[in-house]
Amino acid sequence: MNICKKHLRSGFTLIELIVAMAITAILVLIIGQLTRQGVELWKTVRQDISTSSHSRSALQVIAHDFEAFQMRSNNKYQWMFARADKTPDNAPKSLKIPRSVKCAFFACAPDRNPAVSSSSSLRGNYRQARSHNQETQGDVNAVAYRLMFRDQILNLPASNDKGDTGSYPLFSLYRQVIPPRETFENLLGKENMEGAYSAYESNEEKNFLCENIVEMNLILNIQYTDNNADAQKGRASYENVTVPIIASYSKGSAVSVYGDRIEVDGISYKNARIVSANISLTVLTEEGMALINQIRLGRRKAPKSADFFARYTRSYSRMVALPLPI
Repeated sequence: MNICKKHLRSGFTLIELIVAMAITAILVLIIGQLTRQGVELWKTVRQDISTSSHSRSALQVIAHDFEAFQMRSNNKYQWMFARADKTPDNAPKSLKIPRSVKCAFFACAPDRNPAVSSSSSLRGNYRQARSHNQETQGDVNAVAYRLMFRDQILNLPASNDKGDTGSYPLFSLYRQVIPPRETFENLLGKENMEGAYSAYESNEEKNFLCENIVEMNLILNIQYTDNNADAQKGRASYENVTVPIIASYSKGSAVSVYGDRIEVDGISYKNARIVSANISLTVLTEEGMALINQIRLGRRKAPKSADFFARYTRSYSRMVALPLPI
């Protein structure tokens, strides 16, 4: 009888069961929290890798173009223009492109078309000219950059989403490369290259370079001297000025590079050249782009711009040294 009572008393008490369940619940909560943090960390790392790859590829292309910048000194021709782009981009309310640079310049683009154009007829003309030892138009291209909010696949603007069924506009960086033949005949040797380029400006899908880029900044380091005679003899003392290409509520910064001067917002710097350019890109994460699409379709309310860009964007920059003018 005593043995039976002893066996009956060997089970768990209610208090012990409650304590064990509480400990188990705490462990489950801790494991769940750690798992959630791990998933969030994985998503953050994956998005950072994705946005970093976007920015690196775009920055590399832009840097190569600036490194191949071409100009000739001692003339009145325009070789580059860069200005804050204040054209409406039709992005969702409160999520407009904050800062965007519209620029064009001459460069030996590494992916240029074969000497004159990509068309078979012009390639044939080039080969024929080369075989007869005749002069061709060289390998200098006009290269232009601009940010837009549009569907680059369907080539539709974002201004009429209800009418453009199936459109999916993105913040996109466009890069236009004008073939050497057109560059030589219609853009080189112009005192107003910016005006001549307007006839070529295009939003075609073939000019699309990179998606999810919501901001493009350009800071130019300009070296100049006012003493032309001493500069030609190599005895001049040079000054430097840093010019950010940014927009404000009243005006937008603008830089025009000529063979004998550089104009910065109406100020003329004689015997000047661009020493370096700091290129900065702000890239949207995939989560941020998905949120923008929900806002564009009216399914989500737009957050404050500062909060949105602080959470859903990453910024990358690169400094590039420009070659000396010839």
